[in-house]
Amino acid sequence: MKFIVSNAELSKAINSVSSVPIANNVVKILENFLFSVSNNNLTITATDGDTRASITINLIESDGEGELVIPSKLLQDYLKNVPSIPIAFNLDTTGENNYQITISAGNGVYRMVGMDAGNYPTMPQIPDATSIVLNSSILSTSIEYTLFCAAPVDYRQILTGINFDFKDNMLNVVSTDSHRLVRYRRFNIDTDDNFNFVSKRKPLQLLRNLLDKDTDVTINFNETNVSFEFENIIISCKLLEGVFPDYDRVIPPSFENKLLIGKEDFIAALKRVSVFTDKATNQVKMHIEGQEITLTGNDEEYANEGIEKLQCTYEGEDMEISFNSKTFMEMLQHLDCDNINILMNKPNTAIIITPAEENENEDIVMLHMPISLKGSGDY
Repeated sequence: MKFIVSNAELSKAINSVSSVPIANNVVKILENFLFSVSNNNLTITATDGDTRASITINLIESDGEGELVIPSKLLQDYLKNVPSIPIAFNLDTTGENNYQITISAGNGVYRMVGMDAGNYPTMPQIPDATSIVLNSSILSTSIEYTLFCAAPVDYRQILTGINFDFKDNMLNVVSTDSHRLVRYRRFNIDTDDNFNFVSKRKPLQLLRNLLDKDTDVTINFNETNVSFEFENIIISCKLLEGVFPDYDRVIPPSFENKLLIGKEDFIAALKRVSVFTDKATNQVKMHIEGQEITLTGNDEEYANEGIEKLQCTYEGEDMEISFNSKTFMEMLQHLDCDNINILMNKPNTAIIITPAEENENEDIVMLHMPISLKGSGDY
């Protein structure tokens, strides 16, 4: 099987899926790319066993059809050093010549050994799938708001993913690590049914990086798998098993205390005060009295202390509440707004953060548990 391809197109396609394979995978074939040639198109596939990504590009010309597994790192290292010229591939897909791959470009000829495509995992089927089409801007925005808040991979498995919950013509995209929670809600979603799935983090990271155009994304899923299809790309993965927490239950329905402040001024003050905190807890105390906030961070072991005052608009009783400044700032930095609402009831109950500027198409709620005298809080 032979084909000629633009190096620019090939390099761009490979970069799109190069983060999927895992180096030193126990299953060695998964460290590599699957090349499939058909109808003068090349489909490049990468998988780690759970997440799978395929991208299809046009060939300049081709002779024959077939599949072969290509060494990924060797190919990527080579392509980095090739100018923007056509590259010719000659692939032994039968194994008669040990799956040899010959690459010709400019004045050079290069050889490497591939692997039998028959041993590469096949694309998982999604029988009895539920399908929905979302605009890429909705999907990418929901991922951007929630991905950072998912739990680490060594935590409770269901919390390491992102919950997509379609109900009442709304999309709720939710993530939580049990200390924090983000709910991104999008209104006017065209669906009459209620359904949900919990996607793993990795395919959503891929989507976030690839959804740079205004296009439609078709989502197909059943109880075990999900796929995202758009333009010339398909990303699929196994779904996380288990029941995602009842996120609406942990968000308080009303608040006794409401604080309004400029986001950037608040973040800047937190950064300065955080320099002086105990790095094990990153604890900052926020005392609110009248229309003034006092932020205090200290490290008793080294006798360090930082205090800063800020003006705000506040409705409620004077109060003091403590939180992890590092994770609190991370939430604030993911909000695309000028001013924020900080909503509270008691010093030991959840802190809610929302953009002060309302958007009729979406609603964003961020929840952060305070640090109490007993330590870091979970909801």
